[in-house]
Amino acid sequence: MATYAITGLTYLEIKTLIQSLNALHWETDYTEFCRILGLSEGTSYSLQKYTEFEELCKALNNFNIPTLLKLIEAGAMADQQPKSVSLLD
Repeated sequence: MATYAITGLTYLEIKTLIQSLNALHWETDYTEFCRILGLSEGTSYSLQKYTEFEELCKALNNFNIPTLLKLIEAGAMADQQPKSVSLLD
């Protein structure tokens, strides 16, 4: 598959990533999340990270795996393109 050659990721790896994050989201609460990441409970930083984790899981579920692979491949190809240099910088 072309995506693997460019990104090093396979369909199964993307699926496993999403399933693992969803399982963690389903099985853990804020306290466990903080314990796993070594964050102090009740801080604005840990609350923000927990909210972002929840949003990440929800956002990943809005895309099917083939679509995610296409987006990852497009991003990897764009990242490999030479960057233009502005003479004004």
